[in-house]
Amino acid sequence: MSFGNLPSLGSATGSRVDSAAKHIMACKMDTKLLSNWRSIADRGTEAQSCLHNAKMKWCMHKDEIVLNTTKQNPLTGNSDSSVKAYPMVITTVGDMLKETKDFITEIYKCPSASGFAQRWSTRDDFLNGQVGLQGPDNADRRKIVNEQISILPEFRCQGVALGQAWASYLSGDTVASVLVGGMVTVQNGAFSMHTGDLVQWYFDWEQGEFDNSNRNTNGYRIQADPLNPQETRDPKRKRYNDERLYATSSSLGPSSGQKSGEAMVRIKSYRMSLITGDEKFMFDHYGDKTRIFAKCISGGRPWDAVDIMLMTQSL
Repeated sequence: MSFGNLPSLGSATGSRVDSAAKHIMACKMDTKLLSNWRSIADRGTEAQSCLHNAKMKWCMHKDEIVLNTTKQNPLTGNSDSSVKAYPMVITTVGDMLKETKDFITEIYKCPSASGFAQRWSTRDDFLNGQVGLQGPDNADRRKIVNEQISILPEFRCQGVALGQAWASYLSGDTVASVLVGGMVTVQNGAFSMHTGDLVQWYFDWEQGEFDNSNRNTNGYRIQADPLNPQETRDPKRKRYNDERLYATSSSLGPSSGQKSGEAMVRIKSYRMSLITGDEKFMFDHYGDKTRIFAKCISGGRPWDAVDIMLMTQSL
């Protein structure tokens, strides 16, 4: 099968994979963390009201990739002792500020385990290097970015959502079932996927960190050039599937909120880091390898429906 012009099995037939063995957990939306990712304009609104008024922006939708937020990063040490009954999860970063997203990107760029662990402690150096956070006029923005970075969890993949949960109890149930083991059909990310590939998660805004220039190096992590960024493609297939699966369509109306595709979690095949020059050099990349959570059973083109087997219990 050529993944350049033929749809995946799931996209062609409109069918979904099923397996007898399923491991399911009830997980709770991390309202406390999501409230810290409100936009600057919404800071004057009470947190619960903000998450309720724009409920479709913050909620968990069926078939979304779910991230566990219980484990705190090395900056803050121990996890939240109040988390007991359910694993705390998120499926979107909402209105997280761009500088915080850039810090997350820098963390997952780290090719070694030691670099990954040490990068969390470079918050001050990162903030001082951001031009948009300097000066008295940007003091409030710098304070918010500093707060968001300081409470960032060490994201772990929990599984795939099987139902809908709301970020605010004012909207409805904040708990939903999450598939943590078994086979499931989900939407592929921006790169082709093949049967047998290890599957990792990534944030949508990281798309430019991976190569899409040709089929041979498709999906490999590259040394991104900030002056000449890669063209990021946004095909109709992506927009259609996002609207259908994750309610990003404007038809819902602004009163209910609209989920941003850039703030969502995507999947791709795990590929090594690629350095090009006189000779190509490839090596395992810890920042990506630590995000592997599944294996591909039936692949497809970018943004196709693909079948994966979750391995969060066995990795």
